[in-house]
Amino acid sequence: MKIKNYEEYNETFTNKVVVGVDIDGTINNVNDVYNMLNKQHFPDGKIPHKADVFDLSLPYSNAVVSVNNIYDFIKTYGFKLKIVTCQPSKESEIAAEAWLNRFGFKFDEIIFVKDAKEKWNYVDIMIDDSEKVIGTKPLSKVSIKINQKGNENINGDINILNISELTITVMKDAISKLKNKNTI
Repeated sequence: MKIKNYEEYNETFTNKVVVGVDIDGTINNVNDVYNMLNKQHFPDGKIPHKADVFDLSLPYSNAVVSVNNIYDFIKTYGFKLKIVTCQPSKESEIAAEAWLNRFGFKFDEIIFVKDAKEKWNYVDIMIDDSEKVIGTKPLSKVSIKINQKGNENINGDINILNISELTITVMKDAISKLKNKNTI
């Protein structure tokens, strides 16, 4: 399909854009709970079930507000917001979705992937803390990296300290970068 003018391009662009948000380490403070469960309940070295972690973990400060503000904002563009996450079992998938709903996160769909780089198959802009995700970004996509201990060696297209810094201004910057990548 050949696009004749800017309005037609803009309409085509906005109808296709998907913003993805990761759960673990991005909006969910899973590491603290995981470590606490390990020490308290699994001193013999067993690994706690991921579903148990969702029962006890909380969103990072302002995570719900930040994600919901972005959801409301991107809807004005006609974009979709999908939660895209790797979970090790069906039980943890169910627990992850219940966790999102319990805390009131807004999203259009949740997608469970088996490998981190698969996330790029479903999104155009990805908000994530994983070095594996940020490091496998296709050139035509945009990454917003949440800084975490252990991911200092890689940069996203946009880097923010935590989910509280995910603002409409940051999202506008990501949209602009995505448009530039798709018009070259």
